[in-house]
Amino acid sequence: MKIAVSDGDGGTTVKLTGDIHTEQGDELFQVFNGIIEKNPKEVVIDLAGLKSITSSGIGKIVLLYKELNKKGGKIRIVGANETIMQIFKIVKLDKLMKIESLNT
Repeated sequence: MKIAVSDGDGGTTVKLTGDIHTEQGDELFQVFNGIIEKNPKEVVIDLAGLKSITSSGIGKIVLLYKELNKKGGKIRIVGANETIMQIFKIVKLDKLMKIESLNT
């Protein structure tokens, strides 16, 4: 997994590439904690380069959502491939936040 974070106009973009497995959960958690401390209005998570994600990665996204939501921030996920999009729908992540597939 590779993580690239960039800050912009009141928001932060997180670009994830590769695979997110249980082993990468701690690294993702640390990156997300750093983002939460900055208190951005919106976090865009770009998954265009992400091949797969486990429940550990999904859990970290949900934690980020909860913490930002407490502070009035939002998350938007973009570039999810068909497989990841289906996983997000199964766990109803699409009911919590805006998720855009690669085809959107």
